[in-house]
Amino acid sequence: MSSMSQKKYSKESPADDLLLVLGKLKYCSEATSFYSKYAGKTVGQMIAETPKQSWAVWYLRVLGKENSEENCLAMIAHITDPMVAFNLYLKLPWLTDKEDKLLEDKFKGKLPTAEKELLQGVLKRDNV
Repeated sequence: MSSMSQKKYSKESPADDLLLVLGKLKYCSEATSFYSKYAGKTVGQMIAETPKQSWAVWYLRVLGKENSEENCLAMIAHITDPMVAFNLYLKLPWLTDKEDKLLEDKFKGKLPTAEKELLQGVLKRDNV
């Protein structure tokens, strides 16, 4: 769990700045039309209209570390599958306590074997 630090993208950041970064990454053609409609808008508007859980997962894994806690919490809100939430919990060591809690709320009590293995140390979270 990471402490709050200065992040590059807030809810009010121009989406154009983020779109420049995204344009340098490889992504599917479906994403191009999604991104293009946010030119001139904010990152917050783009996150609010995230079309799929899979896009939220990709965004968190690739760009989440550079986003404000508010942005990451909004993306985590798009996560509905307990196993997806659990895997993000394991793989994103930079999460804040609030982000951790939101992911935990999505899988706690729903994945007894995975939760037991985490407690026993069979499964471990990635390090910072």
